[in-house]
Amino acid sequence: MRLIFILAILTSMLYSCTNTTSSNKVANDVNITPEKAVTPSCCKAPEKAALTNIPLESIFMLEDTFKTQNNTNFQLSKLRGKPTVVGMIFTNCTYACPRLTSDIKNISKNMGIRKDEVNFVLVSFDTERDNPKQLKKFANEMGLDSDWVLLQGTEETVRTLSVMLNVQFEKDADGNFSHSNLVSVLDKEGILKYQKEGLEAEHKETNSTLLKLIL
Repeated sequence: MRLIFILAILTSMLYSCTNTTSSNKVANDVNITPEKAVTPSCCKAPEKAALTNIPLESIFMLEDTFKTQNNTNFQLSKLRGKPTVVGMIFTNCTYACPRLTSDIKNISKNMGIRKDEVNFVLVSFDTERDNPKQLKKFANEMGLDSDWVLLQGTEETVRTLSVMLNVQFEKDADGNFSHSNLVSVLDKEGILKYQKEGLEAEHKETNSTLLKLIL
């Protein structure tokens, strides 16, 4: 797991949470095919998948327990049955993360009356500072309603999920993070189907994908 993460960091361009990286506003669409949606070897459990009927490439294979902004235990499998929009952030980020969250809020708004048929989830990179109380504060500051799920996990759990979602991140000496700015769309079984990279991006295709996945 650690080797996969290090290689990903060395070979990919990271997007920092500063206002100095113009490429943060460059958006790229990525449609995920079954061949691209590869589950890391650390997360594969064929025998268990057969028992629970969970596809191997699904994030639901990650059975670790998170904490929500309401300080309740949460497993990703609770998201099963609805398409899910996921953003990975940290609350002490002053530039990219609030904008990425606002992008996802706009996706929710553009779903109209069908937004209740979609899960909206934020997962923090900051396993130390982003406790439930801090996540709740961020949710209130960003105007996120009670339907949103904000999650804190262990370092290993968050890194595993980031690999499954193709999100790179790296902690710096100040305890902050450089990271990809990706909006990820998962189907009802937790399988990555679509991603868009960049801030303040056009998410017409994101909403279109969600509408298809609802059906």
